[in-house]
Amino acid sequence: MAEHIYIVDDDEAVRDALRALFEAYGFTVHDFASGTEFLRQYAPTMQGCVLLDVNLPGMDGIQVLKLLAASGSHLPVIIMTAKSDDQTNAHAMAAGAAAFVQKPFGSGQLMGLVQDALHRRH
Repeated sequence: MAEHIYIVDDDEAVRDALRALFEAYGFTVHDFASGTEFLRQYAPTMQGCVLLDVNLPGMDGIQVLKLLAASGSHLPVIIMTAKSDDQTNAHAMAAGAAAFVQKPFGSGQLMGLVQDALHRRH
């Protein structure tokens, strides 16, 4: 059974590129343009890994991460951002992020983070 990847990013080009990457490796990909859109589809039974952008319209990625944690979610979340700073990184990790990656990132780097997050989940 294929693992699921949930991409939450307001940039359609980023979502498309990540979809192509993960589908090429056999993942089932779901993508969302906002945190609100993702949370509307979220269910506690979901399996896989979330790739979550920090800078989203409306609710930002850290808020989404906190809501997931409060709901008891066991989905590992990798935070993605174009503008990394120590404070955002600290907030993401304190809120339960599995990893933090700065855009642009290499496909190998991201795949390694996802594989590690999925492995630690089991």
